[in-house]
Amino acid sequence: MSNLCGYLIGIDLGGTNLKAGIVDRGGRILHRFSIKTNADAESLVISQQICELIAEIIKNARIEKSGIIGIGLGSPGLIDKQGETILFSPNLSKWRDIPIKRIIAEKFDLPCVLENDANAAAWGEKWAGAGKNANSLVMLTLGTGIGGGIILDNKLWRGMNNVAGEIGHMSIQTDGPQCNCGNYGCIEVYASATGMVKRFRKLLESGKASLLKKDDEITAKRINEAAVQGDEAAQSIIEETGYYLGIAIVNIIHILNPEVIVLAGGMIGSGELLMNPMKRTIEKRVLKASYKDTKIVFSQLGTDAGIIGAAGCLLKELEISA
Repeated sequence: MSNLCGYLIGIDLGGTNLKAGIVDRGGRILHRFSIKTNADAESLVISQQICELIAEIIKNARIEKSGIIGIGLGSPGLIDKQGETILFSPNLSKWRDIPIKRIIAEKFDLPCVLENDANAAAWGEKWAGAGKNANSLVMLTLGTGIGGGIILDNKLWRGMNNVAGEIGHMSIQTDGPQCNCGNYGCIEVYASATGMVKRFRKLLESGKASLLKKDDEITAKRINEAAVQGDEAAQSIIEETGYYLGIAIVNIIHILNPEVIVLAGGMIGSGELLMNPMKRTIEKRVLKASYKDTKIVFSQLGTDAGIIGAAGCLLKELEISA
């Protein structure tokens, strides 16, 4: 039987930052540490970075290794069906076929779990965030792209090949623009930060007045900020984004009927300016019986969801095997 007394280490591997946290059994981060990810480095270098980060956070937190239950790692990209190897990560160009779970487990002689980062974040919200106590949850991560994580009957739904949850590539318009995935009219084309910026630029080019100018550096964050300040152009784009998200969420509700849908990522900075048109769209289109008990909420854990969720995935696996 596994010893479940002590602390967990959660690792959130990103293309920009590599973050770690010491997490208690209640899902609270007690100590954190981060370093810049060497995204263009060879596989061995990044693997070493992860191991050095783990060693550093244990040292800085002044916790004996005997007090660590295990290590959870959330990574972007494709993970093999056994949950052992990162096959491909789009933001880490040279990281291919890395058996990182075995590398970490052998290096620290501790249990290790490897999980997709969106799945880990979803589990974090279910364990200690906006979806606490829910049996079913769908999370949409709204950033440069749109990711997703699905929890059904208190279990992550990974799909047959461990690649379920690609919510961003749900087609909401059959003759829409082509997405980077090759499909057409994906929700990611319309409602990601990238898609919102493209639509906003087109609006400026059409002559629409705004606090932001065509020559400015335009980001989703700046659009959100302008909208909060009352900028009509920015508000119209966010309202349109809420409409597109609403269509996608109707599909999710009809197929999965989850208890909670959590929205996370930088796009939620506009708050109710995004939530209100999204809910209006849902209420116009959804089957009332499917929607009446579903809660749609913003993330509570924010950028900590990946760390907490990775740790929580490890704890869940150990509890199952105990």
